[in-house]
Amino acid sequence: TANVVKGECSFDRDSCGWRNTSTAETFDWRMATLTKRPANLPDKTYGAPVGYAYFDIFNTGSRSNVVKMISPTIPGNPAVPKLCFSFWFAAFGAGDSTSLKIYQKPVGAASNDDDDEEDNKQTLWYLSAETLDTARPEWQPGQVLIENQRDHRIYLEGKASNGGFAIDQLTFYPAKDGECPNRPENTKNVPKF
Repeated sequence: TANVVKGECSFDRDSCGWRNTSTAETFDWRMATLTKRPANLPDKTYGAPVGYAYFDIFNTGSRSNVVKMISPTIPGNPAVPKLCFSFWFAAFGAGDSTSLKIYQKPVGAASNDDDDEEDNKQTLWYLSAETLDTARPEWQPGQVLIENQRDHRIYLEGKASNGGFAIDQLTFYPAKDGECPNRPENTKNVPKF
């Protein structure tokens, strides 16, 4: 039988317990559909037109909007203290205002999902789309080290005024020797904002 890890998701049937927590009425993470998907981007898993999650934010002037998607609670395991969180991403739209960041919170601290106090979250992975070719979005691999000693949640936070990101094939595996280098490499330089 397949060993299903909580939080893993290919978005082919549903969002696997990942949930949108964006407060804006018109902007959120959503599942791609035949009629609503960014830049005709195909699914990473099967090449189908559906089967991934994305956000797109357009025509908001100069104001950036933030959208968040939160994993289900991932049970901690002291026997596997560090995990590699592996995923695929694609960016589209105007890259200079579009970014994606990943952080995690222990479940105790994550009980208030709207809590944005900077000391309560540490950004583990950050990418601005300005370094990517957003005119022709392509799936690219990403990964980041996740602490797994206690129960936690992963947060995917997108920001844009004219663009977006898509994600697919979220997986976790034990970090060999506690190592899991950020992919792409330039995602470690996290700005303070």
